[in-house]
Amino acid sequence: MSQTFLVLAVISLFAAAAWLAVWARRDTWGRSASVGLFVIGIPAIAAAGVQSLGHHRPMSLAWELPAGDHRVLAAKLVQDEAIYLYLDAGRSEPWPLTLPWDNATANRIGKLQDEAGEGAMGQFLLRYEPSLDLNAQQFHPIPQPQLLPPKPRQQQGQRFEQDA
Repeated sequence: MSQTFLVLAVISLFAAAAWLAVWARRDTWGRSASVGLFVIGIPAIAAAGVQSLGHHRPMSLAWELPAGDHRVLAAKLVQDEAIYLYLDAGRSEPWPLTLPWDNATANRIGKLQDEAGEGAMGQFLLRYEPSLDLNAQQFHPIPQPQLLPPKPRQQQGQRFEQDA
């Protein structure tokens, strides 16, 4: 809710500056610049407001998320509302994202959390590719580390016994 008020406050400031510049008495370059600033500033301020407040963003607004596999640190499934995810995307803090509710996706996430090993703590991977398809996300388990090959049996060394 505060995000909306922040964006509206900044837009109203831009609108007031543009209104003053347009209705100025003499012809200046500032009038054209302020109108251009207003038109360019609206999406920039909206993007900054969404980015800076730390709320869960829809996957469609994750323009900074690099493509590839990302570890999902936590997931919260809210029936018929949304799927909330915290991703470890290589930053110092988790990346909060939200997906629209989908029963198949929710079942897949629940199954991956249940089947995760003790070391995984319910975590799994999200394969992200920038796309307009909202259902393009693929979830899969964290790969298990490969076991080391068995060590070759060493022959016993010579044993010396002393008679006492």
